[in-house]
Amino acid sequence: MNTAKLTHLTRTMFVLVGTVLTAYIGLATFGHISNSKVHYANFVLAIMVLSSIYGVEVLLGEHAKAGRFSFRLGFRIGILVLGAATAIPAALYVRIHALRLDRIHPFFEQIDFYMGLVLLAGVLLLNWLHWGALLTSLVVITILYFFFGDRVTIPLLMLPEYDPHFVMNYLGLGLAEGMFWFARVAADNIYFLIIYASILLGVGMLKLVIEVGKVAGNHVRGGAAFPAIIGSGIVASVMGQAVANVVLTGRLTIPMMKERGFRPNMAGAIEAVASTSGQIMPPVLGLAGFIIAVFLNIPYLDVALAGLIPALLFLSGATIGVLCEALRAGLPTLNETIDGTVIVRLLPPFLISFGVVLWLLLGYYSPSYAGLFGIVAALAACAFQGRHRPTRAELLEAFTDGMRLVTLLSLLLIAIGPLAQTFQTTNLAQRLGVLFSQIVPDSTLLILSGAMVISLLLGMGLPTPVAYLVVALSLTPFIQSAGVEPLVAHFFVFYFAVFSTLTPPVAVSALAAAKVSGGQFVGTAIDAMKLMLTTFIIPFAFAYHPQLLQFPNVGADLIPPLLLVVFLQATTSAFCYGYLFVKLKQFDRWLALALTIAGLALLTGWAKVELSIFLVLAAVFAARVVYLKRGAAPGGP
Repeated sequence: MNTAKLTHLTRTMFVLVGTVLTAYIGLATFGHISNSKVHYANFVLAIMVLSSIYGVEVLLGEHAKAGRFSFRLGFRIGILVLGAATAIPAALYVRIHALRLDRIHPFFEQIDFYMGLVLLAGVLLLNWLHWGALLTSLVVITILYFFFGDRVTIPLLMLPEYDPHFVMNYLGLGLAEGMFWFARVAADNIYFLIIYASILLGVGMLKLVIEVGKVAGNHVRGGAAFPAIIGSGIVASVMGQAVANVVLTGRLTIPMMKERGFRPNMAGAIEAVASTSGQIMPPVLGLAGFIIAVFLNIPYLDVALAGLIPALLFLSGATIGVLCEALRAGLPTLNETIDGTVIVRLLPPFLISFGVVLWLLLGYYSPSYAGLFGIVAALAACAFQGRHRPTRAELLEAFTDGMRLVTLLSLLLIAIGPLAQTFQTTNLAQRLGVLFSQIVPDSTLLILSGAMVISLLLGMGLPTPVAYLVVALSLTPFIQSAGVEPLVAHFFVFYFAVFSTLTPPVAVSALAAAKVSGGQFVGTAIDAMKLMLTTFIIPFAFAYHPQLLQFPNVGADLIPPLLLVVFLQATTSAFCYGYLFVKLKQFDRWLALALTIAGLALLTGWAKVELSIFLVLAAVFAARVVYLKRGAAPGGP
C-alpha cells in the first residue's frame, strides 16, 4: 500500500474516532454521562487513540515531503510506536478500573501503580512527538522532583520523602489530579469552541474578514495591512493559536501587503502581530484563559470579559504602529475591489452563530454548550449562502481540522497536568516565589519587570499556555504579595507569555511569517518587536490601574489610564518609525522616547512631579510636530 492510500486510510480512521468522541462529548454536555471519573477516563483514552492516529498521518506527511527515509524520521516513528503502545493500553486499563481506582485511592495495588507509570510515560512520549522535546523535558523534570525531591540538597527546595503511591495518586491515578486535572478543561470547555472555530472557517469566515478588511483598507494609506489586522485578529480570536493563524491567513494577507509596497519583513511582522492578538482576544483567549478560570475558581466568562479592553488596546497599538510606518514610507491606500456578495452572504451566518455563542456565554452556560449551539447555528445559516455555500467536503475538512486542533490541545493539557500538580502539591510555587523575593528588591515595579523578563524567556521555547502556567504557578503568589490583585497578576504573566512568541531569538510566530513572506527571520522579528513595543505598556497599565480589567463594570476612572495608554502607543511608534503626522528628525525621535518614559512613570505613579515633567515634554513635542508640519507644507518656512 502506497503512502497516499495509507494517509487516506489513517485520515478516515481519525475522522471516525473523532466523530464518535464528538457525539460522546455532546451527550456529556447535556448531562447524559453520570460518573465524572469514568467520563474523563473515557476522554483521556480517546485522546490517546486520536493523537496516535494523527501521529501516523503526520509522519506519513513528513515521509512524503522528504521523499526518503531518514534517521530523524525513524526516531520519530519509534517515539510514536512506543507512545501508542504504552498510552492506549494503560489508558484502557485506567478506564476499565476507573470506579475501583477512585474508591481505593491512594492505596493502589502494585499493578495499578505500574500501569499509572506506563500511562504517564505514554502521554509524555506522544507529547514529545507532537509538541517537542523541550516541553516534555520540563514536565519530566517536575515529575522526577515530585518523586525524588527529598534528595535535593538546597534546603528551600528540599521535599519530605513521599510514598510513590501517594505521588502517583496526584499525578493522575486518582482520576481527579495530574493528567486528569486539565483534561476536564479540554472536555468541558474548549472542545466545541475549537470545532466551532474550524466550522466558521469552513463556511467562509476567512473570505468574509478579508473583504471587511478591504473596506477599511481602501480609505487609509497602508490599507493593505488592514485585512491582516482585522482578518487575522478575528480569525485568531476564535482559533486562539498564533502560529497556525499566521500560516492560515498569511497566505492571503502577506502577498497583498507586499504588492502594495510593504517590505517583506514588515508584511510578515504585521501578520505575526495580528495573529498573536488572537491569543488575548475573547472569546477563546488562547486556551490560557480557561486555565486562569480554573486557578481562580471563577466563571470563564468573567476572565473573557476582563480581557476585552486590554485586547482592544493591543489592536490600537499595532494599528498606530502600522499607520506610522505606512505614512512614513508613503504607501498607498489598498484600492481593492470589494466583493459585496461575499459580505452580504457570509456576514449573517457569522453574526448569527457568534451571537448565539456570546448570548449563551453571557448567560453563564458552559463554553462547551455555547460552542455546540454555535456549530448548529453556523451550519443552519450557511445553507442560505447561495453560491458561497460550502460543500460537504469543505465542511468535513473543517471538522477534521478542528479535531486535529482539539486533539493536540487536549494532549497538551493532559501532559502539563502533572507539572501544575507538582507545583501545587509540593508547594514549589511558594518556594520559587521566596527564592525570587531574595533576588528582586521589594518594589512592585521591579517585581513586575522581573516577572516580565521570566515570562518572555520561558515563552521562547514553550507553547503559550505552558509558559503562562509555569510563570503563574511560580510568580503570581509573589506578585500578589506586592499588592497586585489575583486576576491582574495572572493576566500580567499571561500577556507576556503571549508576547514571547514574537521575542527573539526564537520568535516562532515571526519565523512562520518570514517563511510565508520570503523575508529574513531576524528582520521580521525586529519589525514585529517594534510593533509589539506599543503593547508592552498594557500589562503595566492594568497592573497599576485594575479598572482596565473590570469590563463591563467600568466608570469614569477608566478614561485617564485608557487615554494615556493610547497616547504612549503613539509616542512609542513615533520613536520606532520616525513619523507622527510628519516625518520626525532624530532629535524629535529621542524626544518622543523621553516623553514615553515620562508617561510610563506617570502611568505607574500619577505623582505631581511625574505629571509636571510629562506635561512639559508633551508640550515641547507637540510644538516640534506643529513646527515640522508647517515646514513640510507648501509655502512653509
